[in-house]
Amino acid sequence: MQITLLGTGVPTPNPKRRGPAQLIKAGNVNILVDCGSGTVNQLVQGNVSPPQINNVLITHHHSDHYIDLDHFIITRWIMGADKPLHIYGPIRQKKIIENMLAVHEYDLKIRVEHQGTKRPLPEVIVHEIGEEIEMEIDGLKTRAFHVEHPPVDPAFGYRFDTQDRSIVISGDTRPCENIIKNAYNVDLLVHECMHSAKVPFVPGGGWKSAEHRIEAMARYHTFPEKLGLIAKDADPKILATTHMVSHSEPSELMEIIGHDYSGALVIGEDLMTI
Repeated sequence: MQITLLGTGVPTPNPKRRGPAQLIKAGNVNILVDCGSGTVNQLVQGNVSPPQINNVLITHHHSDHYIDLDHFIITRWIMGADKPLHIYGPIRQKKIIENMLAVHEYDLKIRVEHQGTKRPLPEVIVHEIGEEIEMEIDGLKTRAFHVEHPPVDPAFGYRFDTQDRSIVISGDTRPCENIIKNAYNVDLLVHECMHSAKVPFVPGGGWKSAEHRIEAMARYHTFPEKLGLIAKDADPKILATTHMVSHSEPSELMEIIGHDYSGALVIGEDLMTI
C-alpha cells in the first residue's frame, strides 16, 4: 500500500501546492481522500485515470477539501467509467452531491442527447458517516475516526490497514488525543501542518488583525510546534506533512517539528508518493 500526495496546499491558491487530496493505492484498489482544487489534473499528472477510482472519502465539509469533486464525477463519467462511484463523507454529504449534480443538470442532459446514446447519467452512491466506523472498501480495511476541527462537525481522519502496512490521514484538525490513539505506531501518519508564522494577513478578510487570525487558527488547526508533540506521542514510523501555506520553508518546518519528534520526517510535496 502506498499514498500519493496529490495536493498539499490550503484554500489560498498556490501553483506549487494544489488543494488537499491524497490517493491511496493498495494492489488494484485506488481510493481518493479529499478532492481539493486541481485534483483531477493532479491525478492525470500522476498517471491515474479518473475511471480507475471507484471510491472517494471526504474528511470534512470545508470547500477546499471537495471543491473539485463535481469536476471529478463528470470527468470520470465522460471518460467512460462503467462502475458506480461510492462517496463516503460526513452527514450532509448527500445534499452536497445532489446540489453539485443539479448545477450540471443541463450539461449532463445535452451531452447524453448530443451523443445519441441511452447511456445513463453518472451513478453516485453516497455513504454518510455520522459516527466512528470500521468498514471494508474494495477489501481494504478502513476506519473513520473523529478529529477536532470546530466549528466543522463532524470531521474525520481515516486509517487504512493491509497485512503489511498502515496509513493514517489526519484531515484538518487541532491537536487531539484521538489522532494519537488511531495513529499510534502507524507506518505512516500524514498530518496537517499550518505554520502560523507564515500565514499572510489579508485586510478585509474577516480578521481583526494577524494576531487575531493566528489565535483563531490555533482553535482548529495544528501548528508545527504541536505536530512535533503529537508525533512524539503517536510514534509513527514516518510522519509526512500536508496542508501547508505557500511560505512554509521545509527546513524550518523540519527544525520546529524535530524539536520534539526524532523519527523519520517528510515535508510533503505535491505528487510525492510514499
